Amino acid sequence: MRDRLTIGIAGTGGDGVVVLGSLLQRLAASQGYFGQMPRYYGPQIRGGSSAVKLSLDTTRASLPTDTVDIMVCFNWEKYAELKQELPPGTDSIVFYEDAPPEGSLDLPRQSFQVGFSEISKEMTGTASAKNIVVLGLLERILALPENLSESAASHDHALALLEKNGVALHAGKHLLPEFPFDELRLSPPKDATARTVLHGNSAAAQGAIRAGCRTFFSYPITPASEIMEEMQERLNHANGVFLQAEDEIAAIGLALGASLTGAKSMTATTGPGLDLMTEMIGLASGAEIPVVIVDVQRCGPATGIPSKSEQADLNHAIYGGHGDAPRVVLAAYSVKGCYRLVVESFNISEYYQTPVILLTDQRLGQATVATNSDFLTKDYSLARRKRPGGEHQEQYRRYEPTEDYISPMASAGDEGLTYQATGLAHNDKGRPSFDFATNQRMHEKRWRKLAPLRDRDDLVKLFGREEVRKGIVAFGSTAQFVLETVEDLGLEDEVKVCVPELIHPLPHRLASFVGSLDTLLVVEMSYSAQLHHYLRSQIDLPSHTASYARAGGSAFSREELSGPITELAR
Repeated sequence: MRDRLTIGIAGTGGDGVVVLGSLLQRLAASQGYFGQMPRYYGPQIRGGSSAVKLSLDTTRASLPTDTVDIMVCFNWEKYAELKQELPPGTDSIVFYEDAPPEGSLDLPRQSFQVGFSEISKEMTGTASAKNIVVLGLLERILALPENLSESAASHDHALALLEKNGVALHAGKHLLPEFPFDELRLSPPKDATARTVLHGNSAAAQGAIRAGCRTFFSYPITPASEIMEEMQERLNHANGVFLQAEDEIAAIGLALGASLTGAKSMTATTGPGLDLMTEMIGLASGAEIPVVIVDVQRCGPATGIPSKSEQADLNHAIYGGHGDAPRVVLAAYSVKGCYRLVVESFNISEYYQTPVILLTDQRLGQATVATNSDFLTKDYSLARRKRPGGEHQEQYRRYEPTEDYISPMASAGDEGLTYQATGLAHNDKGRPSFDFATNQRMHEKRWRKLAPLRDRDDLVKLFGREEVRKGIVAFGSTAQFVLETVEDLGLEDEVKVCVPELIHPLPHRLASFVGSLDTLLVVEMSYSAQLHHYLRSQIDLPSHTASYARAGGSAFSREELSGPITELAR
């Protein structure tokens, strides 16, 4: 029996690939199994390639392994478009409907041609339940409890589909009776507590609601649309305001307007949308308006590859725009981080009265994870913007000089207060002023108020022994691959890893980590090595510094990263 398995499923957009993977993940999660399931798909809405790669683990939500243990293929032509994501190993077991084109693939020794569609037609009258037939087969191979589908469906509404397809499921459980598949059975989980299944986009939306966000404006764009969809549903139940705007410019403009009324406000997008929001981000910075922007990064430039991950929006997030417009940039590296850092983004935005950009990426946003749910019920403290007190009523100054450079902020329309906001250079009352000394003072105010953030040690995660002099810096979903590769190589005592969640302003703990090293490796999914160059612009790097950077489009693998990490350890 195994503690860990990876299952790949590939076909067309109409084969029910994602549904099959999701149902299997949820059934396993109901028994206490952890895991991750990234999705791979083409740009077509229907008929394109579709695949998932599901890890099932008894102890933690580990990444899928490089090669799959079990492979299910409904369509070899579509598999060929995604085979770099789903390579079989020499000991893999493969199930397929039609034989692959001659010479296109060397199938592993244990490969079985099974007429899933024909079985579905025979049992249900249609081939559309073929994925449920496969689910029944996989349940038996993995040795999941016999009546699991029925019991789990009563607790998880997403499994209700199985009640309507019981005949197809039953047929799948009785396929290939002559093969026991004992070597693929899962060991019982260490803890049988049911796991929560969600993806990073859902976690971000739930974190926004927890933070008190009640106004959300966005435009649908891959791979961020799930945030918009979930915010629409949740705000409808929370007496909030949701609007699908005509474009990203309108979306952030509406978010700023709502923030001026005192509401916690958010928008979500990806690279092309972030481009369009640039001028409004400058307005939020210059007028000191709190707003949260979630950027679920995809491949660029231009339209790029909408359905694939990259980390190449970093420069734009930090520097995008004209005129020295400061903002805060955070980056999540796990699904739990997507939730927690949205809460943190609101706290920072509200307290410091500044735009906050939270970077995630396609893999993090759309891969579903079965994990513990404790982070969803944790008690988070919530910050609120500084409000004017009684001493400000007679002569309210929106940008009043204060010791911490953060001025009291009234809401537009507050009785007895004149509130003026403008994108023009302004004085402490918010009125246009083109005086040099005033402009210099306001620039100083906007930048210096963010300085305390550099002391936020909790937003920089360190792994490994402190005295080690060889280290890696990585952020976002790349950090997961780095951490697991270091562990798989057995190098935890020889290499330490820093994962900054706060990117800008650069935190002191990150600078101290780099300063403690003789040898540094920076790993990122950016062809131009944006993180590496950003670090070089801010702090002194060790003379022995290497960069492992490449464009997105294909996820990192342990095999790929083992080379540069092993070289670092030497």
